[in-house]
Amino acid sequence: MTETDSSAPPRQKSEPRGQEVKASGMSQMRRWAVLVPPLAGIALCVPLWMATTQWPTGGAEGPGPAFFPRLLIGLFALSMVVRIVQDIRTVRRGAPVAQEEDDEAMPEEGAELEASLISPRRVAIVIALSVAYVIGTIYLGWVIGTFLLVIAFLVLAGKRNLLIVVPLAAVVSIGFAYMFVKVVYLSLPTGVGVFDEFSIRLFELIGAY
Repeated sequence: MTETDSSAPPRQKSEPRGQEVKASGMSQMRRWAVLVPPLAGIALCVPLWMATTQWPTGGAEGPGPAFFPRLLIGLFALSMVVRIVQDIRTVRRGAPVAQEEDDEAMPEEGAELEASLISPRRVAIVIALSVAYVIGTIYLGWVIGTFLLVIAFLVLAGKRNLLIVVPLAAVVSIGFAYMFVKVVYLSLPTGVGVFDEFSIRLFELIGAY
């Protein structure tokens, strides 16, 4: 009886050890899962780049309509590579990775984003917005695409006052469009169909054409 009782505790301790190993493996998988969004973003750059091959790249007069979308795609791919390198270094150091919570809420008005709040979900949202922006500049035109992007990022940053967000987005998109077209002589995408007509009328209205 004594031998049986003395051997019982080690058997009871073996189960928690197995659970710890399993939990450690799941935690490691969760750490490496942060690489999925940036890798998906890089993969999406390929079809987006191919979509710009139908546009002229420019000549002696200056860059063509394909220049700006390709510049955005290249910068986006570069930012994803930097993000991957940072995530790999973080995982290898064993630093805690931001966890997603079901009750994760948007920041309040005027709140500043902290580094600890940069979760994989928010990274995925930024990637989705960037991809949508590139597609939007192709079909909606640069001005409308930039206008919507600025609004989205301001809302994500906690700015929900539309009386401030909408005018600011309009000033940024139209102001940069005027600078690129009139000063830098850069041909921006004007979109297709009715969006193309709207962009051309807008450029004529602000004196860019």
